Amino acid sequence: MDETLRTQALRHASLLADWQRSLAPLSLEGDSHQWALIGVDLLEGFSRVGPLSSPRVAAILPPAAQLVGGLLERGMPSSQVLFLEDHHPQSAEEFAAFPPHCISATQEAEPAAELRALAAWPEFTRLPKNSVASHSNPALDTWLERCPARQIVAVGDVTDLCLYALALHLITRSQARSLGQRIIVPENAAQTWDAPDHPGDLYHLLFLHQLARLGVQVVSRVLL
Repeated sequence: MDETLRTQALRHASLLADWQRSLAPLSLEGDSHQWALIGVDLLEGFSRVGPLSSPRVAAILPPAAQLVGGLLERGMPSSQVLFLEDHHPQSAEEFAAFPPHCISATQEAEPAAELRALAAWPEFTRLPKNSVASHSNPALDTWLERCPARQIVAVGDVTDLCLYALALHLITRSQARSLGQRIIVPENAAQTWDAPDHPGDLYHLLFLHQLARLGVQVVSRVLL
């Protein structure tokens, strides 16, 4: 990297850090029957077990579960909670890009214990997916068609892949159809992994910032 690029990278990293510090909390307003929450890949295989598990992701499980429980207490119907989950066959084409993970009927494909501990867990909708793109399962759009929500909170991992693809689909779907939906991503309930070739702090902020540029409301957290 030449000095010009290095300087630009350092300046942009500083701008991202300033942007993160500027994020404010949000309290959802209006009719709680027009709220929804969609979580993606809050699984044991991305948090505690398996080749793609990360303590960074494990750290967002308590706030994500608390958010779900708090929104339900404020009146959001349990029918408006959806979890999208990696459930791969042994022969998944995605394994050409990533190590085999979250294979169906394994511990890695199990939802995180914090979510399963919620009293309303059996009432939530769960949909499998076999790629980073949640909308590759057409049942997602079928669920969205039935859901009356005007404000949709999206949480999960990882920020730069599955969560990004989900939030991008939600905001562009609303924009294309003039639905006027507000798509909200709380930074404290989103995360990515860290590795030598994948600096987690940088990728986390870069992709949250890009979602904000596209019209997603990125907030520090949702107040309960």
